[in-house]
Amino acid sequence: MSHFTCYLFRSISLGIAILATTVPVLAKEVNPTINLNPNIRSIVSSKPGLDIGLQPIIAQDIPLKPSSQPVASTPAPTNQKQPLGLGVSTGIGTLGIGVNVAKSLTPQVNGRLGFNFGKLDLNRTDSGISYDSQLNLSSVQLLGDYYPFSSSGFRVTGGLVAQNNTFSVTGKPSNGSYTINNTQYPASAVGSLTGEYKYANSIAPYVGIGIGKSTSDGFGFNADLGVMFTGSPKVSLNASNPTFNNNPITRNQLDNQVRQTESDLKGFNVYPVISVGLSYGF
Repeated sequence: MSHFTCYLFRSISLGIAILATTVPVLAKEVNPTINLNPNIRSIVSSKPGLDIGLQPIIAQDIPLKPSSQPVASTPAPTNQKQPLGLGVSTGIGTLGIGVNVAKSLTPQVNGRLGFNFGKLDLNRTDSGISYDSQLNLSSVQLLGDYYPFSSSGFRVTGGLVAQNNTFSVTGKPSNGSYTINNTQYPASAVGSLTGEYKYANSIAPYVGIGIGKSTSDGFGFNADLGVMFTGSPKVSLNASNPTFNNNPITRNQLDNQVRQTESDLKGFNVYPVISVGLSYGF
């Protein structure tokens, strides 16, 4: 065997011996302990053999498979009370005792339907004649309430009132006589002097302001302040004695008294409306 061949075999044997002693040490240094997140799987691949120290450690992160179950959502309340936007109210005022039903049309507008009734005894003197009078109140109203401020119960109101408010009057003689059209007549000749004052406009426009929203849930307070444009009262006057009532001369005196009273009441062409009450909304 030549020297070259012997040298070649010795070199190979020496290389094998060096690899046998160094590869385990390199493998220990290159492959440290790997702490993995419990949600991640690590796959480490390596090749066995003499070149183990030359292979990198490959860590592959595999995300967990998302759950196929749907995420539970909070169920919507099923028994929550929904307001109906309805309200009823009752009150007392210059139109008598009133009852109203209201419906919310928009957040700022209510429609209101109501009726009023009542009687009130008064003493009055018109054109020189004193009367025992009774105010008979009867009306139906259709109104709209506008609330300009959402956080307030203040309202502006407008609408129509179908009214039949009348004064029934009975004359009271003074010292046993009546003064009719500036002329004195014995009460015995006249009998009972009765009459009626009735406002000219049976359908009266109404404008006003108020507080309270009867369609709000629960109990509430309400008040109104406004005017009806009723027109001036129309007056009728009659004597219970037919002779006095139908005689052309005395009848003319009664008619002149009527015209005088209507003239005196001409400025009373609006009717004041004031009322206070309670309401309940649904």
